[in-house]
Amino acid sequence: MSGYTVIEADSDDEALSVAKKCPFLDIGGSLEVSELIKMPG
Repeated sequence: MSGYTVIEADSDDEALSVAKKCPFLDIGGSLEVSELIKMPG
C-alpha cells in the first residue's frame, strides 16, 4: 500500500501523535513523517 496524508500540526511531536493513531500501524504497516517543504515559484 502507498499514499500520503497531509496534516497541519504546530510541532513535530503533535504530527507524530496524530500519525501514531493510523490504523495501518495495527496491521504491521510503517509510516514516515516529514516536514512539508514549500517549493519556490
